[in-house]
Amino acid sequence: MILLLSKNKVLSGSFVKDLRQEGFQIETITYNHNLRSYLYSCHDLRIIIIDLESMEQTAASIFRVVKEDPRLKYIPIVGIIRRDLVIEQLIAFELGADDFIYIPYTTVELQLKMRTIQGLLDLQNQLREKEGKIKTLRETQKILVTLSHYINNSLTPLYNQVQFLDENNHDNIRQLKESTTNTIEFIKKVLTSLNNFVQGSEYKVWQENKYRDLLIDIENELEKLNKIHRL
Repeated sequence: MILLLSKNKVLSGSFVKDLRQEGFQIETITYNHNLRSYLYSCHDLRIIIIDLESMEQTAASIFRVVKEDPRLKYIPIVGIIRRDLVIEQLIAFELGADDFIYIPYTTVELQLKMRTIQGLLDLQNQLREKEGKIKTLRETQKILVTLSHYINNSLTPLYNQVQFLDENNHDNIRQLKESTTNTIEFIKKVLTSLNNFVQGSEYKVWQENKYRDLLIDIENELEKLNKIHRL
């Protein structure tokens, strides 16, 4: 959805008509003192357009609401302005304007401008999606390396027992079986922790800042296992 903020009924009327003819979903408001909450409620909002002349008194506060909010700052703001108002364009740019639509404009110019912005938004979303996948892979790698470290440490006593095993000593064989069972149980716990950690590519434990506690729990379990091995 495109949101237009304008007090100029003539301009907003023709603007909305031109874009709706091309299939764009567009809504228009004059201003909303609860603007942040209103923008939060627009879940499919893609572009904000400000008629900088008619909204001159409130334009700066609109820019602040959007650009200083982590949830809104990536929504592009396009200003409608006369081409000869260079100083006003510079001020709007400093406030956070991402692009401009110059008046007077033709219907074709407006439609091409909006399609260009839509295309850039689609590319931006694809890039963010790829960056998110790369981050997920890096976090997965970090988790696997960390947990494999604990698994390898749990297997070391077994290697030693097998290396020095006396096959004729029944106590040695019994101890090896017990150690194997305990080690398998430990590895199961580690793998279960990994499975719980990675849920639908969303690292819920990480997000809740519990990753450190998870590692502490695994370290404690490993210490218990090593004590059993030493008995």
